[in-house]
Amino acid sequence: MAIQGLGIDIVSVSRIEGMVETWGEDFLDRVFAGSELDYCLSKRRKYEHLAGRFAAKEAVIKATGRKLPWKSIEVLSEKDGSPSVRLSLDCQTAIRSEANLFVSITHQEDFALAVAVHEES
Repeated sequence: MAIQGLGIDIVSVSRIEGMVETWGEDFLDRVFAGSELDYCLSKRRKYEHLAGRFAAKEAVIKATGRKLPWKSIEVLSEKDGSPSVRLSLDCQTAIRSEANLFVSITHQEDFALAVAVHEES
């Protein structure tokens, strides 16, 4: 396997909160999958979690070098709490089905940062 791309993104938590307050369900439904919303909105610091997933999606787009639709990138939480990425079938085909994507998310004060690695054989 060889690294094909690396992406990084940083998002202001207050920016995401403002977008939710301004655009509400329209923004949430355009960007996030139902499972992401279920997870984030159940948390005490929901905007921090939304910002982390937003940054992760941006990082995946940068790592793959492709303009992927927001909802085609689903950021999941594994049992141990670590994030993982699942792409829609159309996107898997676009970037090659044997590709692996790895993502890491961190939060600091009003910022969420994510890094994504795109690996292929």
